[in-house]
Amino acid sequence: MAQLDVRNNLNRLAHFVAIIEEGTITAAAQRLGVGKAVVSKQLIMLEADVGVDLVIRNTRHLKPTDVGLTFYEKSKSALEQANEAYAAARDGTHEPIGRLRITAPVDYGTLHIAPLLGHYSRAYPKVQIDLTLSDDRLDPVQHQFDLSFRVGWLKDSSNLTRKIADFKELAVCSREFARDNQIEHPSQLERCSFIANKALSNPTKWSFSNKEETVEIDARKAINMNFGAAIKTTVMAGGGVAVLPDFLVSSELAAGSMIHVFPNWKLRRGGIFAVFPATKHRSAASKMFIDMVLAHHKGRVEIPKR
Repeated sequence: MAQLDVRNNLNRLAHFVAIIEEGTITAAAQRLGVGKAVVSKQLIMLEADVGVDLVIRNTRHLKPTDVGLTFYEKSKSALEQANEAYAAARDGTHEPIGRLRITAPVDYGTLHIAPLLGHYSRAYPKVQIDLTLSDDRLDPVQHQFDLSFRVGWLKDSSNLTRKIADFKELAVCSREFARDNQIEHPSQLERCSFIANKALSNPTKWSFSNKEETVEIDARKAINMNFGAAIKTTVMAGGGVAVLPDFLVSSELAAGSMIHVFPNWKLRRGGIFAVFPATKHRSAASKMFIDMVLAHHKGRVEIPKR
């Protein structure tokens, strides 16, 4: 096998990673501060080196092939390790550098991930952070994310996961709604105003249990919404009862402005997970951010109350 030119190959990998992350050769050239022709030539030479097409392109669009996606993940990992090695040798540290792309559900990301980014950026100023909030379960490999946070129950996948925390589902309402509607048993939800999260597969069907019995209910759909934060606002305005994760309503419950309707009954428990590509090496930037999120959930990194 011919000896590879490491310097040229790392340079081509850097161009390729920029192309995939920016989506076009023009945008990659702007990011790298070089001409389009340079980026295009580096891509052609890289594909000649590996002997396969890494991207599918026409005059308007460009997207990675399946092989290209896998090659992108390994290329990104190799570049991050090289950058970290240079930084460690130069600075005598393992300070995270590079780009960190994160996705998280809208509610959890808004309350818990976005506020942490300020802490993280101050601690690691050489990391460029890109956060995408979406309730779609975006695959980190397909969409080129370093980290994907999931709330709920994981399905089998080829990605790696790390559990961050647990959460409980709670039936909640405003103090005023509780005062005006004597709700004492889960079965009463079938005839009182209920705010359903239509993003769930069965938004009105819930199973409540205590030490003695399990009650299956199908709540009347008074209002349908698809974001937990909007549901919480409607609950606070006295619009009815809703089932929400405890991490979304903990401040209101502690302040007494929201009521846990059935404290002696339990709903499902779920998990908060970090999901990342199954690469052999993860960047220091990714590892440090997961550590910060874990510390936050253990109460060691405070987020200002809103």
